[in-house]
Amino acid sequence: MDERAQFAFAEIIGDGEQTVLLLDAGGGVTAGMYIDSAGRDVSAEVGAALGAIGAEASRAMRHLPLGGWRAISCECTEANLAIAPAGGDDVVLVAASPAVPMGFVRRLLDHAAVRALTWREEVA
Repeated sequence: MDERAQFAFAEIIGDGEQTVLLLDAGGGVTAGMYIDSAGRDVSAEVGAALGAIGAEASRAMRHLPLGGWRAISCECTEANLAIAPAGGDDVVLVAASPAVPMGFVRRLLDHAAVRALTWREEVA
């Protein structure tokens, strides 16, 4: 992945304790990067673990008369996560420190989803 793709979400995340990844259905990282608290880039590992979540959420929602899925949020020990569809089978993931309020994470997710679509248009 080139530097432009790695920093595709830099303008919306700033210098805070959060990150954004754009993942394809196979778990590949299309844009963004995830640096853990030890300074390691764990983007590929996170992508591999969560890339199929969009397809799974869509599959689950077909069994419920609630419409399509719009977001999944998780408050975990190491990070607060929020995931949303980003066109096709892609998903956008926001991860933040557990100290970051979940409301902020969800708001950042909305901005990241819009940015994912515009970034795709820019590189097409």
